[in-house]
Amino acid sequence: MSQRENSQEERIELSVIFPAYNDAGTIPSMVIGARLAARKLTDSYEIIVVNDGSSDHTAEVLSELEAVFPELRVIHHPVNRGYGGALRTGFQAATKDLIFYTDGDAQYDPREMSRLFDAWGPGS
Repeated sequence: MSQRENSQEERIELSVIFPAYNDAGTIPSMVIGARLAARKLTDSYEIIVVNDGSSDHTAEVLSELEAVFPELRVIHHPVNRGYGGALRTGFQAATKDLIFYTDGDAQYDPREMSRLFDAWGPGS
């Protein structure tokens, strides 16, 4: 589906979620990579980053990114709720039909999401 035109019936709506804890150094590349990948799949997407009580500069970095990318929503936990808590917050905030999530520490490349859509899509 990554390179195909979507009809109204097949329209993909995508929420991309990143739980983040002390990820100031990696979260910009994750947001930018997700944005590039999502734009190839659909024009209806959002990126949600849950800052899970980070003690580094993650909050400041996310504020700067949020000012540049209107599709980015940042949710701040004042204290760390753990990985599951951050995911739960992200899932509850998601407004699109499909959800893609991975860690904010750049362990996985968000641009790989197109491969998942190719495997998942109609005719697969």
